[in-house]
Amino acid sequence: MLKRGMRGLAQATLITLTLGNVCLAWAARAESPRPPNAAEGTKGNVTMTWVSSETTTVAGEPLSYPSTPNPVISSNVLTIAPGTVTQWMTHPAPAYVYVMEGTLTVEFAADGSRHEFKAGQAFLQARTHWHRGRNDGSVPVRFLGVFVGAKDVPDILHPPSGNLDQ
Repeated sequence: MLKRGMRGLAQATLITLTLGNVCLAWAARAESPRPPNAAEGTKGNVTMTWVSSETTTVAGEPLSYPSTPNPVISSNVLTIAPGTVTQWMTHPAPAYVYVMEGTLTVEFAADGSRHEFKAGQAFLQARTHWHRGRNDGSVPVRFLGVFVGAKDVPDILHPPSGNLDQ
C-alpha cells in the first residue's frame, strides 16, 4: 500500500513539475499579452519564463471552468507523425495545450481556417467548434494537453463516423 501511495505521489509530483516547466518554458507571444503580475526571473539554478495568459480559446470562445462536484485534471502528451491529420473532435472539458516539439496546426471544419502553433507556444483549445490537429511538417509534433474536466466526462468527442460532412 505504501509503494502504491508513493507511486501516486511520484506521478502527482511529475505532473506538477511538468506543468511548472510548461509555465516556465516560453516567453510571451503577441496574441497573449503578459499580465503585470507575471513572475519571471532566475534564482539559483531555477529560471522562470512566462508562457501565456489566455482568456479565450483559439476559436474565440470565452474561458470557462466546469461546475462539478467531481473535478478532474488530466493530462496527455501526444505525438503526431509528419504528414498525419487527426480525426475531427470537440472537447467537453477546457483544454490547455503546450507545443513541445514541431508545429501543430489546428484546422476548423466550419470554415477550413488553420492556426499554427510552434514549439514553445501555448493556447486554449476550442471546445464547441469541430477541429482537428495536423502535422504538415517534416518532424514529429509533440504537445501536452491538460484538461480541466469532471469525473465521467470525456476529454475528447469524435463524430460517430470519425469524419464530418462538409
